[in-house]
Amino acid sequence: MNRPEIVANFALTIDGKISTRSHTPSLFTSPADKARLQEIRASADAVLAGRGTVAADSMSMGLSRADLRTRRVAAGKSPVPIRVILSNRGRLDPGWKVFRYTQSPLVVFSTTRMPAATRRAIAPHGELFLFEAEAVPLAAALRVLRADYDIRRLVCEGGAMLFHSLIDADLVDEIYVTLAPVIFGGRNAPTVTGLPGPFFTSPREFRVVSQEVVGDECYLHFRRRRKSRD
Repeated sequence: MNRPEIVANFALTIDGKISTRSHTPSLFTSPADKARLQEIRASADAVLAGRGTVAADSMSMGLSRADLRTRRVAAGKSPVPIRVILSNRGRLDPGWKVFRYTQSPLVVFSTTRMPAATRRAIAPHGELFLFEAEAVPLAAALRVLRADYDIRRLVCEGGAMLFHSLIDADLVDEIYVTLAPVIFGGRNAPTVTGLPGPFFTSPREFRVVSQEVVGDECYLHFRRRRKSRD
C-alpha cells in the first residue's frame, strides 16, 4: 500500500450530528470519551484534521497524557504523533494553538491559493506542501506522508468535508464512533459526511469490530468491508 491506513474518529449525537449548526466545538461527550480520543490518537503515526476543525475546536493535535507519550517512547515511537493539517484555500492563522504546540512535527497540505503572507507566517512552524490545484489531491498528499514520513497509520479527526472526501475516494479503512445520548436536531447541523447532498456512487460497507457501553455512551469500532481482490 502506497498510502497510510486511514482511521476516522468521530463523536455522534443520537440523531447523527457531529456538531451544532454553528459548528461549535464537540463538547457533548464525557471525559471517558475524551480519554478514548487520546488513546486512539496515540495509536497512530500521525493525526489529520481539516482547517475548519482545527479552528473550531482550538486543537493542538497533541497528546496531553504523559502515560501515552511514555508508552509510545517505550514502543520505539516519537512521544507524539506527527500532526497534519489540510486546507484547500490556506486560510490558516499562525496564532492558533496548533502552531504554538512544539512537541511534535507539523505538516500542512494546501494549494497555491494560500496567500503569500500566510505561507511566510506558518513556514517556521512546520513543513508546507502546496499543490497547483483548487483542492488538495488527497491521494498525492497521502503518498507524501507514506514515502517521506513513513506514516503507516493515520487518524482523521474531521471535519465532515474532509471525511466526505476521504470516503468518496474510498480511502477510509476504520472508523471509531462514540454515540452520545443527546439530540441536536436541525437540518444545518452536520453529520460525519456534512450536510445533505448527493449519494456516493456506491455504498461504503463496514463491519463491526467491537462495541462497548460505558456509562451512557456507546463506543463502536468499524472496519471497511472490502472484496478479496482489493
